Amino acid sequence: MRRRLRLRPDGASAVDVSRLLSLETDGGSLILGMFIVTNVAFALTTIGTLSTAWPAYVAVVVVSAAAVLLVRPHPDPFPLRDSWLVVSAVVVSSIVLSLALPAEGVIGRASWHLGSNMWLLWFLIIRGRGRLAWLGAALMTAITVGWAMVVGRGWGAGLSMLDTQLGMLVVASIFARALRRTAWRINALSERSVEAAAAAAASEATRQVRLQRASEVARLAVPFLTRIVDGGPLSADERAQVRDAEAMLRDSVRGRALATPAVLTAATRARGRGVDVVLLDDRGSGLPSGEAMQRVEARVAETLTRAAGSVTVRLLPAGRDAAVTIVTVGPERVERTLLDVDGDVITAA
Repeated sequence: MRRRLRLRPDGASAVDVSRLLSLETDGGSLILGMFIVTNVAFALTTIGTLSTAWPAYVAVVVVSAAAVLLVRPHPDPFPLRDSWLVVSAVVVSSIVLSLALPAEGVIGRASWHLGSNMWLLWFLIIRGRGRLAWLGAALMTAITVGWAMVVGRGWGAGLSMLDTQLGMLVVASIFARALRRTAWRINALSERSVEAAAAAAASEATRQVRLQRASEVARLAVPFLTRIVDGGPLSADERAQVRDAEAMLRDSVRGRALATPAVLTAATRARGRGVDVVLLDDRGSGLPSGEAMQRVEARVAETLTRAAGSVTVRLLPAGRDAAVTIVTVGPERVERTLLDVDGDVITAA
């Protein structure tokens, strides 16, 4: 199946056909100015061949205003309302100048509006409104052919005035499709670049976490391992230090997000009083906000400071009503506290 090419609809970083043509740059403004000046020059130099002058002035104003509207900054496709205004400008300028074109003789540049209108429709196709552009071309063709038949020139003469312009629209349709394909490829490459950068950043972050964990393990375990390798019995104080180090390593592995410096310090002091402390991270990540984690940290540290017996702190999987459970089993009672994702107490019993 043939893949349909589409541009990303939004986003300041998205590339569309208008951006590829740099319509919003100084160069685009220069081309717009030249377009308007050329229309004025054609209108003034051919006004003597018209039956009346006012249609030329009206056509210059209408066509120039449509050109200014057409190059204004906006992601493609061009706004539908503004596109209809451009088509209306094509129709109006075609009608008013048809009222003044000479019925006999060589028309020459007096039909300048046909070329100018076709450039409007050309850029309307480029900006993603091909159907409306071809509708405008059909209406302009109908008006021109109708005028030629009314004045006695014949429908063939009317069509001959538009053969080059209609060919330009065919070229515009092909050109716009090629540019849209190019824009789609640029956006696809940009998205892949962003994804690759994000993957590299995630990989680097994972590597840094591993290095940090390895550093923590080395800092805690290496001195005691060295002492054991040196031989000789361990003193009671050294045994206590080994137990504390083992507990901290276990907390950092099983507790992960819960193993903050404040919690680990409180847990070490609680274990020194004989409290059995278990930290479990079943969520795999911290709570959504840093403030929530600070509230959880303060609550856990407070509980460990006054606990006796055993304390189990568990960070629950995402998607549950409660985010953290703190269970304290004391000599006389069992306390269970539930915290939400904001770190606030839901129930305490």
